[in-house]
Amino acid sequence: MAAAACLLLILILVGWLFTAFNAKYRKCVTLENGLNLGYEAVFDLSRSYFKPIAVPKFVDGTPLIRDEMWAIYITSSTVYGWALGPTSQQDYWYAWRADVGLTRKKDDPYLYQRLVSESGSANWDIDVSSIGTGALLNELFERPDFSSHKCQTNLITW
Repeated sequence: MAAAACLLLILILVGWLFTAFNAKYRKCVTLENGLNLGYEAVFDLSRSYFKPIAVPKFVDGTPLIRDEMWAIYITSSTVYGWALGPTSQQDYWYAWRADVGLTRKKDDPYLYQRLVSESGSANWDIDVSSIGTGALLNELFERPDFSSHKCQTNLITW
């Protein structure tokens, strides 16, 4: 009887945890450039506490980049910044625009520079020189001109 009660308690806890994570990490904001800023998944099994990272992603839920981004700059046409690879030697600068796609600075420095220079003013009126995706997402959730909504998000990643 004690084992059944313990199992029931564990199931209730897991159900509550799933519901809480599902409600929080399926939210995103739509950006003017056509991407969403939201979480990569509801649960990230490769991270502590299974907490996922925020990423720019397409409407179908596919992340633009699966790496954590420290510096992210968003304009009405472009997303660019610095992505943290698995090691510091694999970090890279990137830029994305709908008509061009994703480019990395080391692959095409001229195109990267052109996309960044044509992009205009970034990150609205946020008074920091660089911001990570998680902090930016939290900032946008608080702004009345950005409405958060449920968006396509994978359940699990690792």
